[in-house]
This record gives sequence, structure tokens and C-alpha cells, in this order.
Amino acid sequence: MALPGRAPKDVRLGRGLSAEWTEVTNTPYAGPSPDLPDLDLPWYREVEQWWELTRRMPHCELWSEMDWQFALETAFMKQDWWKNFYSERTVFANKSTEIRRREDQMGTTQEARRKLRIRYVDPEVVAPAQPEQAAEGEKKASVTSIASRRGRLAG
Repeated sequence: MALPGRAPKDVRLGRGLSAEWTEVTNTPYAGPSPDLPDLDLPWYREVEQWWELTRRMPHCELWSEMDWQFALETAFMKQDWWKNFYSERTVFANKSTEIRRREDQMGTTQEARRKLRIRYVDPEVVAPAQPEQAAEGEKKASVTSIASRRGRLAG
């Protein structure tokens, strides 16, 4: 006899086996993104490098204005972390953990994207048109040219 109560859901919070992946073309994002704002002191080189890498992630095309704001706030946290690092203070644990958690939410690493179920897919390679067969009765060849294969592999 079954236990009373509601039936279990198939997908809980998008984490079940049948949850869908979001596929994003694996090309750097070139759309609009905010610049780091001007500060009284210059941004640390490490933060500027992180920002340039982050704003070009392919899945940034999915981001809204709030996601960009979240990323900017993370950049400010990283700026503060590097300021403490260079001034030889040793209070890093709480800030490091929060920055790591925020970067996971943004999908900055392959593992973080796996948890978010974001998959980068290669852009479609357009194969050159195959010549038509001379006779109608012939079977169409399913073999692509070697140049086409090399182009896809080198792509």
C-alpha cells in the first residue's frame, strides 16, 4: 500500500535527471556590457583582467541588467580583497568564500556552468555543397571531403 501524501515531482528546482540544459554557442560575448566605473584609486590589474574575461563569457548573452549589476558588485569585492592582500592583512576567509560563491552563481568555471546546466556548443560548421550525382539511380555519397573534415577539426 502506498503512503498517503502528494506524489513526488519529476524535476525539483530544475535539478532532476530530466532537467534541460541551456546550450550557448561557444563564441566570446561581444554584446553590450558595462565598464568598470572610475574610482579614486585605479583598479588592480588582477580585477581588470578578471572583468575582461568575465564580460566575454559566451553565456553572458543570457544576462539581464541585474546580472551585470551582480557582476559589478563582485568586482568591487575582488578589488577590496586585492587591497587587503597587498596591504598584508590576513582577513581573507570570509571574503574569499563569498567571492567564490558569487563566481559560481555567475558560471565563471566549467564546474559552475555544469551545476547551472549551461553547456557551450561549437558553432555550426557549414560544409561545402556536394556535387550532384550524374545519374539518378546512383546512391548519394555520404562521405564528406577531407578538406571539410580538417576545417571542422581545426575550427
